[in-house]
Amino acid sequence: MRKVVSCGVVLVAACCSSSQAADPYNPVPVFGPPLTGPGVIPAIEVYGKEFSHDLDYSAMGGADPQQVINWDGHGGTMDGIDYSNTRPNWELDQQVDAIANQRDALFRQLIRDDAHLVYSHDDEVTVYPGGPMTPYKPIVLAPTDPVVLASGQKIGGPAELSVELSGVHTGANIHDYWVPAPGIDRSVELRDVDGVELWGPEPTKEGQEEGVFVGDADKYSLELDFESGASIWNASGTPYLSHSMIVSAVESLLGPIPGHALLPHQNQESRNAIDIDALMVYDTAGDVNIFNDEPVPPSSDEARDQIGRFIGDQEPRDTVIFSIRQIVDELSPDGYYATGSELFVLDSLSGVHFLEHGGHVWDKGYSMSELRMMSDDQEEGFGVIDLNALEAIGEAQEIPVGPCPGDFNGDGLVDLGDYTIWRDNLGSTDESKISSNGYLNGVIDSADYDLWKNNFGHVCMSPLMASSPTSVPEPSTLWMVAAAAGLGLLYHRNA
Repeated sequence: MRKVVSCGVVLVAACCSSSQAADPYNPVPVFGPPLTGPGVIPAIEVYGKEFSHDLDYSAMGGADPQQVINWDGHGGTMDGIDYSNTRPNWELDQQVDAIANQRDALFRQLIRDDAHLVYSHDDEVTVYPGGPMTPYKPIVLAPTDPVVLASGQKIGGPAELSVELSGVHTGANIHDYWVPAPGIDRSVELRDVDGVELWGPEPTKEGQEEGVFVGDADKYSLELDFESGASIWNASGTPYLSHSMIVSAVESLLGPIPGHALLPHQNQESRNAIDIDALMVYDTAGDVNIFNDEPVPPSSDEARDQIGRFIGDQEPRDTVIFSIRQIVDELSPDGYYATGSELFVLDSLSGVHFLEHGGHVWDKGYSMSELRMMSDDQEEGFGVIDLNALEAIGEAQEIPVGPCPGDFNGDGLVDLGDYTIWRDNLGSTDESKISSNGYLNGVIDSADYDLWKNNFGHVCMSPLMASSPTSVPEPSTLWMVAAAAGLGLLYHRNA
């Protein structure tokens, strides 16, 4: 692939070409909802992953506007939801700019800076080789070349996914790689990841055999919002949030957009240049197909979020997190009206504000100081990354346990007999061999041993046990059990 270096940024003539048939999709085991913490869950353990490409295509690599792809984290893909022919009042087949679920998992945790922020950035950006107040230059970034930020941290290229860690669990302003391009799609040369959605349902075997699986990306945005007048659409084909409302939200924080401000790669000016580029949604007020700007109860008393958690008695509100595409302003001292990396939070109750995450505010000042791309050959030249997709992750899935944790022989008591059962079945994928009383993760492993040890002496009151007295081992014997278990485990590993 031919590469050209300009202002220290590697450029490439971007395209999306298929090199072979799509790699088979490998379903991701689904155990439970995501848990937040300092660790970062690998993509191969996140279920329900969907993405849209800068130039929409099918899993086989052919051009297919408005097609969303399911990906497994190993590089395997299959076709997912297709928004084509769903909008009765806007039939034009445009490229998908952003995708989301109507009640995105970990949305509130992201707002609280408790979850990690996953993002991609656009391959089309604008740089100022001579510094502000000089002619700008639109460029195209190489899909998989790492980008060095002003802080010296490296993030992935446009065809990859990066992450900013939660400020609650880690330090401030920590960015890193999350998924390289081959983990998203191994069979196609990606240009950039234009939208990403996580934590949805996994394809069934029957769905794979049919070749199509519909995910849960039921909110999306198309390119050039002003043309249709809708910035966010429902999967059903009706508008969810208008372009005029997004314009008002942006201008309330960035100020009125000048008439000469330009979306360079699309040659659109002023308010027509304001175009949603990354998106998350959390709709808990009234009808999920309408962004309600008045507090009303959810339309269902059994309202749940994307991963099945009850919304509960939270204050009813509809909220979206979004970014817009990079807009240049040659007359501005910093060269931009919007860098494209500001993250707006539009809340139906409290209005609009910038997202606070990673121990800082995702506003224009942060973008200009921390999300600048470092230039190798011209210190005065600069450009800023333009966010393209947005999601939230934690550190692991919550793995459920059996009804009597550690009672592997099913007699209602967690004792030495259960250790023997565990030892004899270590490595088996048949959890019934330990009475399904370990971690229900599909394998009998060391985690089940820890579960047994932590519950040693526990009595499970089954109906049978309730009718007969049972003695419980003295706590003072636990050290003897632990020692015996350690010897047994050592023996098993050396056998």
